[in-house]
Amino acid sequence: MVDLEHAHEILSSMPDAVEEPHFDKPAYKINGKIFATFNIENKWVTLKLTPEQQTVYCEDESFYPVPNKWGQMGWTHVNLNQVKKAAFTEAIETAYQNIYSQKPKRKK
Repeated sequence: MVDLEHAHEILSSMPDAVEEPHFDKPAYKINGKIFATFNIENKWVTLKLTPEQQTVYCEDESFYPVPNKWGQMGWTHVNLNQVKKAAFTEAIETAYQNIYSQKPKRKK
């Protein structure tokens, strides 16, 4: 289990990550793109994984695909009441790297 405060600390600790509102939830961005959103009310974090990464992480029952087209693109919920700290931290780092490694598009 990861409590809300610790989840926020891990998300905020990612280098150069920016926290901004996304509708009614905090979103964590790198290079202007979201790698995670934080649903405080329901105690879950949603991560941007690849579909392949999602398949691997979802072997742990605390991870599950977002139940719509977003889920098919790799967006994955993490239940903070169930997830182990090490798995949570690794998944955040994976989602962060997915976005960090993308080169920002040049404006024309």
